[in-house]
Amino acid sequence: MTKKRILWLVGVVAVVGTFFYVRHVRASHNHIDQSLIVTVKRGDLAIDIIETGKVQPHEKVEVKSKVAGQVEKVFVEEGQTVKKGDLLLRLDATDFRRDVAQRQAEVAQKEADVAQAKNSLEYAHLNLERRQRGLEARGVSQADVDLALSDLKAKTVALRSAEALLQGAKVALGAAQDRLRYTEIVAPMDGTVIQRGIEPGEVVTPGVQATFEGKSLLTVANLNTLVVKTDLNQIDVAKIKLGQKVTLVLDALPGKTYQASISKIAAASIIPKDKPFDVFPTEAALAKSDGLIKPGMTADVRVHVETKQGVLSLPIEAVRKEKGKSYITLVTALKNKQSQKQIEVETGVRSDRDVEIRSGLTEGARVLVQPPSSSENEPKM
Repeated sequence: MTKKRILWLVGVVAVVGTFFYVRHVRASHNHIDQSLIVTVKRGDLAIDIIETGKVQPHEKVEVKSKVAGQVEKVFVEEGQTVKKGDLLLRLDATDFRRDVAQRQAEVAQKEADVAQAKNSLEYAHLNLERRQRGLEARGVSQADVDLALSDLKAKTVALRSAEALLQGAKVALGAAQDRLRYTEIVAPMDGTVIQRGIEPGEVVTPGVQATFEGKSLLTVANLNTLVVKTDLNQIDVAKIKLGQKVTLVLDALPGKTYQASISKIAAASIIPKDKPFDVFPTEAALAKSDGLIKPGMTADVRVHVETKQGVLSLPIEAVRKEKGKSYITLVTALKNKQSQKQIEVETGVRSDRDVEIRSGLTEGARVLVQPPSSSENEPKM
């Protein structure tokens, strides 16, 4: 076969291949998956803020010990209801009782010292009076009177010193008695024990609310009022206000919805360890609990912001963003054929599913959905 004939065959194959490729592309344009086509509709668009939160008691106290010691007995279990002042746990008080006894002995000794100093002072007063009468009768000299006066002053100073030492001993005794009393740790509020992380024989440290393993010693919470705590970004937090109604859906309780209201909005943002941007901690108080909701459960928090009435909208997945502009793929039919055309549109507000179309489309237009949606279509924090 000559070289010229080979080149001719290659050319024929290329032309035939191009023909079938173009035919395939046209066919693919003419047969669009109808399930991916949506229609621009006009209606009301509900704008909601949706965030994930966690159920927490409105009031919760992690119990601490004011003194160091070994746990002698724990009187409560998790789930137990307690009243303010109920005994929760007791520490070994042997050393504390011994300290109180020593302080009591010191106080008794100081009281005896004060009594002796008072007697000495009274004697010094009497001695001075006798010397002064003797001076008037010319029976003693002025030097004797001066000596008695000096002794009186010394006895007065000694009494004041003894009284100061007694007061110090009483303060020390009071502190020792307080430490002994602190060996019995009581409930700080009415509520339910939701966590017990301490056992008899373990050692507690004063001022520390958790054990070495990081467990709370004891946690008492008021479960009558529950809140859902969540973090909102700066855009969403500007749209809510105190008292605003909230709908809650809990993962653990499918099919149920609960009503709540915004009860707390942070005055300033924070940066959590697990997030790279500022957030505003927010709380929603449940209006009523049926007893199924437990602290620690996660919930979807939906806050209704507004309703845009009579607007054109499309599913979020039908709109894509490129370089700050919004585009859709318009599908038109002509002589039993469908064609696609990219069109720029102006978008407005969006819900978690739909986005408002302000201009660029008319009601009834057919648009191709482009799954999966681009990350650019996600709301910016």
